[in-house]
Amino acid sequence: MELETLIGHWIEKRRPLLVELLSDLIRARTENPPGNEAEAAKVLAAFFDRFEIPHESFAAAPGRTNLIGRVGSGGKTLLLPGHLDTVPAGDGWSYPPFEPTIVDGRMYGRGAIDDKGPMAAIALAGACLRECADLTGTVLLAGVADEETGSALGLEWLMQQKLIRPDYAIVPDIGGEMEEIDVAEKGLLHVKVISHGRQAHGSTPHRGVNAIWNLIALLERVRAAGLPAVPHDLLSPPTCNLGMINGGHAPNVVPGIASAVLDFRFLPGQTAEQYLACLRELADATARDLPEARFEMETLSALPATEVARDNPLVRIIQETTLAATGRPASLMGMSGATVTKQLVSRGVVAVGFSAGDVKLAHMTDEYVELEELVQFARVITLVAVRLLGTK
Repeated sequence: MELETLIGHWIEKRRPLLVELLSDLIRARTENPPGNEAEAAKVLAAFFDRFEIPHESFAAAPGRTNLIGRVGSGGKTLLLPGHLDTVPAGDGWSYPPFEPTIVDGRMYGRGAIDDKGPMAAIALAGACLRECADLTGTVLLAGVADEETGSALGLEWLMQQKLIRPDYAIVPDIGGEMEEIDVAEKGLLHVKVISHGRQAHGSTPHRGVNAIWNLIALLERVRAAGLPAVPHDLLSPPTCNLGMINGGHAPNVVPGIASAVLDFRFLPGQTAEQYLACLRELADATARDLPEARFEMETLSALPATEVARDNPLVRIIQETTLAATGRPASLMGMSGATVTKQLVSRGVVAVGFSAGDVKLAHMTDEYVELEELVQFARVITLVAVRLLGTK
């Protein structure tokens, strides 16, 4: 039997196993914070054992388990990293968020689409590769921790520790219903601006220096200045969001300190350092107009803008395989948000985002995934791995 036909039959026959695995993953409560991904890692490890897939676990902190299964050896390495943590369930669910419920072909539960559904599909794809294909390369099936709060204990840590060194990666965390491939992402800069003044009695404000008024003066200058931009066909222009502001203790006290947190999203070819430099120039200009004003900048988070070549073999193979399997083309897209492709691309890995499901359902009440689409995604990922890495 032709390999592609064999893979299709193998995946379809094990549809109930995919449903079982996803159900068990949803029941493993891994809300982040606190995470506790070890519970989901146990479920995934038992699945790997069932198919004799070698695996190792690594934890940057107690309970924050990263599990990596391996299929094949040598050659090029393809990383398939799903994340095991979820956002908190929240309120207003029609079904219990941690007791998977199937209605009209949809499985409801926290993490169904973000990211335990795709994780289950990846695991099934790995099992199919283990039993059906003799790869000339290596597939890493990774259930990683801490994606929802920045990946410091997950993929970022694994890369820093050099525990994984892939050549390619498909990050199944963008939704897109297998019709989009994420090849570009904006950079991110979260910077805290601190305004220092001098406290005084509210009845004699001239004796103090009002840190809030000075901060407002700077923020107005930031808004008026605009953002440097170059056209990008897949990404919207750079943005700045004033996300937090804090200052003052009482109405009758001149505030001696105030702060704001700005969220900048910038384009490939731009850097966080450029934006910080512009912000400092604006702060200096404000201080020249208000001689007693003093500002301090604190970088809370900085991620680079990333982009991969659009004609690389991974993109081409995903497009060809998806079109053949679904009859629908997968178009290239860019994201203003961030996925773990950043950690990979910034280290020289050819990484793209590609997944099943509707991204609008992520983090929502009554999150669900279409089970038929998840089965199809498992088949597509299996075929992509075979075509990318080759067989003996």
